[in-house]
Amino acid sequence: MCGIIAYAGPESAVPILVSGLRTLEYRGYDSAGIGVQNGSSKISVTRALGVDQLAEAVSQNGSGCVSVPNVGIAHTRWATHGGVTVPNAHPHTSADGRVAIVHNGIVENYMELRAELSDAGIEFTSETDSEVIAHLVARCIDSGDSLAAAVRCTAQRIRGASSFVATSADEPGVIVGVRLGNAGGIVVGVGDGFNLLASDVLAILPHTDGIIYLQSGEVATIQPSGAEISDLSGETLDRPVVKTGRSFEAAAKGEHRHFMAKEIAEQPEAVSSAMRRRVDFDGGTINLQEVPFTDEQIRSIDRVVVSGMGTSLHSCMYGAQMIEALAGIPAQAENASELRYRQTALNDRTLVISVTQSGETADTLAAMEMSAESGSRQLALVEAEGTQATLVANGTLYLGAGQEIGVASTKTMMCSLAVLYQLAVYLGERRGSLSAAQVSDFVSDLSRLPGLIAEMIDDGGNAERLARERLVNKQHLMYLGRGALHPMAMEGALKMKELAYLHAEGYPAGEMKHGPIALISDEMPTVALAPQGALYDKMAGNINEVKSRGGEVIALATRGDELMPGLADEVLWLPEAPEWIVPMLSLVPLQQLAYHTSVALGHNPDKPRNLAKSVTVE
Repeated sequence: MCGIIAYAGPESAVPILVSGLRTLEYRGYDSAGIGVQNGSSKISVTRALGVDQLAEAVSQNGSGCVSVPNVGIAHTRWATHGGVTVPNAHPHTSADGRVAIVHNGIVENYMELRAELSDAGIEFTSETDSEVIAHLVARCIDSGDSLAAAVRCTAQRIRGASSFVATSADEPGVIVGVRLGNAGGIVVGVGDGFNLLASDVLAILPHTDGIIYLQSGEVATIQPSGAEISDLSGETLDRPVVKTGRSFEAAAKGEHRHFMAKEIAEQPEAVSSAMRRRVDFDGGTINLQEVPFTDEQIRSIDRVVVSGMGTSLHSCMYGAQMIEALAGIPAQAENASELRYRQTALNDRTLVISVTQSGETADTLAAMEMSAESGSRQLALVEAEGTQATLVANGTLYLGAGQEIGVASTKTMMCSLAVLYQLAVYLGERRGSLSAAQVSDFVSDLSRLPGLIAEMIDDGGNAERLARERLVNKQHLMYLGRGALHPMAMEGALKMKELAYLHAEGYPAGEMKHGPIALISDEMPTVALAPQGALYDKMAGNINEVKSRGGEVIALATRGDELMPGLADEVLWLPEAPEWIVPMLSLVPLQQLAYHTSVALGHNPDKPRNLAKSVTVE
């Protein structure tokens, strides 16, 4: 959701903060703001409707400073409470301007707190829930608390998952941040004579690779001379500084017009990374050392639940099908936002696999915590190190995709599928449902994946043409798939919605006749996933049903298929590939179709409206 960065050190804070906001803009770009200490009795605040506008404003007014400030906080917003306006932008300040805060998350009891503060004579200047935090911190300081004590006091009064960072003109050089629940992380960047706080490691990497990951209920106090971690009672905690191996340069667009284009192109390398140190191609084996369960424990599993949201849910649907087919365990994909709220029959014989690229998705984390209470065994598939999901799960399988800046997931989705493939084979081998020879065959199939993806990317020009010629003048699309291609159809539709703002729906192809067929016309193209395989004849029949009602069809078909060009209006070709590899390959043209349609319509695919990379609210 929102992005936070704070700096305390010897350098000018403003350029560091603005640069950090640009890095964090994928988390939200509705508005942006900076608050700096400038030696006066108030925090100097500048806010604008976006990072570019903010950068221009601070360049014109010198951030409102009478001297070069070296301590400040900054924020880029994804709106939840209150419209996209400058008054609703962060930082929010106390009535007297002495305290400024930036916030990520939701204050569930803000109406109650707002009424209490209004009764005390405080006038609010925004529509946000976040503003109550600034006033509460200031009241605690007025009662004699230090800034750190005031943050702890305020943290215990607000309900809901939140992270916020505060600074006060009364304490020069000091910034305090706190993490409460699963509303996005707070990371401490430890430098030599300077320190930072941020929502994401990426914003810190240009300055230092020394990192402390805050856990829920922990408070970080930074100043140029050092960083201190405590709990909500004020007790100092010993948290290690870890060195991250992630590279800031990996986030550069390079030769690509957009991050999304870059990240689509990076998928062969990303998938190779997801297999590194896990897959022995020479020996034909898969060894997932990150799975902390014995063979006996794995054999005792009688149910698998694969949980996620959005794109991750589509990965889960694929993973559940493959695990059930290869490991012989009943498996189901669950939307985490539903799983967390309903009564389940989870127990210690249930394996819950949670897929969350960010490791911070609020609903997925809540579902994990609920599952943990049932005694279920838990694995997490995560990209980001040190995130909350890694702390809740018994074991973590890192995706290996590398930093993904584009809001719409591409390479992280591909890596999720590749890791779920490995996990399905691993579970099947450990449970004895797959022979060594079968495992070796699956490994051999997997070895072809990076090259096949590269082939698909190189063949992407046709998707660009179809976007321009067939899709830019449409308002509605339908995507059809069967078996493991059904979740890919749903993912293709989601991408088109996210990036091109076109209404698109993905269906299992057999469901089309139960309602969606009524929508078919020459104004609603159908994207049909119809590669060669056991269900090819069924899909060909579905395509004929669409065509007979005047519908336009773009088919994904296996290269060499002589029938499909006569059935569909257009064909995007897939290479011949094994059954469980084909769904992953189909992702590439679906991503390209959505990307090129977005660009052709004049949208920025890296910043789709109303979306954020990590959804840390319910």
